[in-house]
Amino acid sequence: MTVVLTGIFGIATAQDTQLYGFARTCFNGENWQNKFITFTAQHPDEVQAVSGTLPELWAATYWDGYVWFVTRSRSLCKAPFNEETQTIGAYETIVPALEPYHLYIDMAYNPLDGMMYYLCQDSQYNSYLKRSNLATPSDVEVVGNFNVKIWTLAINADGKAYGVAYEGGNLYEINLNDASTVLVGPTGKEVWYTQGMVFDLENGELYWAQFATTDDHGLYQVNTETGAATSLGEIGQGTQLTGLFMVSQPTPPEPEIINEIYLEGFSEPVWGEHPDYDMNVPDDAPYSLTDLVWHYLYGMSAPEVLPEEYFDDEEKAYYLAAKFSPKPGYRIAENPTIYFNGNDSLFDTGLIFGDDYWAFTIDFYVTDPLDVVEQTPESLSVWPNPTDNVLHLNVVEGSIVSVFDMTGRMVMQQRYEGQLDVSQLVPGLYAIKAGDCKVRFVKE
Repeated sequence: MTVVLTGIFGIATAQDTQLYGFARTCFNGENWQNKFITFTAQHPDEVQAVSGTLPELWAATYWDGYVWFVTRSRSLCKAPFNEETQTIGAYETIVPALEPYHLYIDMAYNPLDGMMYYLCQDSQYNSYLKRSNLATPSDVEVVGNFNVKIWTLAINADGKAYGVAYEGGNLYEINLNDASTVLVGPTGKEVWYTQGMVFDLENGELYWAQFATTDDHGLYQVNTETGAATSLGEIGQGTQLTGLFMVSQPTPPEPEIINEIYLEGFSEPVWGEHPDYDMNVPDDAPYSLTDLVWHYLYGMSAPEVLPEEYFDDEEKAYYLAAKFSPKPGYRIAENPTIYFNGNDSLFDTGLIFGDDYWAFTIDFYVTDPLDVVEQTPESLSVWPNPTDNVLHLNVVEGSIVSVFDMTGRMVMQQRYEGQLDVSQLVPGLYAIKAGDCKVRFVKE
């Protein structure tokens, strides 16, 4: 007996496939027109309203506790969904008018890349694919225009998108990167203005609220392998529906743990050079390098952010903080191994802040490669300093003078004849040596 009851309850649970949509027109005169309604896939004729009256809209979807929709005037709105009462609360306008101008006729959230995708049309019924990040929803990007007139948009839990075309009623798979399409097959149904399509993200089933005429409309289940549409019945005994959606979200998999992080392009700080190194991580890495900050310690003082100056103090201990952020589906371990140029001994400490990992280098000290002494009245003098052209020195004419860059490489050597032409040097910090005396100057 227990086995039989379990089987019966299992069937009942499987049949409870709840769907929602916006009722634009009710041909049987019911009062849920211009409201969100709900029904099941097993009994689409049994409909009830779950919202108050709303502005006319064509596109709607659900994500993260809210019903998102676009009105006919292109306003992007969201309304909270109450799971306990199965009702939709008062809406708020997020973006007064999405640009560029088009009619937004369907929309779907992609759980893989976190973007909202929109299906749009112009006055000639040409179809376009757009998207935006819900963090900055007004920044709408045009992905591309379709080579067929697509009238529905649905995205499954794997990030695959599908839509039905106006001409022929064919089902197409849609590339979300460029709006290109691949024919799946005919649905066997005609298509008119108002349509809605949604995936059940938990089991992968595709549902379609189809409308062609007052005698040809209803809820269908669509085969994504062949395109064939199977009728599940009339919606509310005569309802023209847009914005079909389900309140279901896939359970995200446990994030993969990142135990190793690789950083390339790093070199130790050099005396007199600005800390502006070209550091990067591999292109296919499951993490990104999102911030780099040089700090220094002076004696026993607290660490300070390095100002916009050169590494030019031998008493300071310099160190680098690198911020790594995991990509979706990944999490950085509490103490990963950080490799720089294949070496794992540079970064010796790290801290987790939220999802980000800050790695800190071992302290660096820098020394002057030329051991330049401080200038005194009896030592070598140079003017003007800085200069962009010529220098004058307090040396006897005919003396040999040498110019070095901050790596210790000699870049000039000549006899001094009243002035020294440095106009050909690249801007930076240099040192001049004449006999046993040295002095620094800046070439602008």
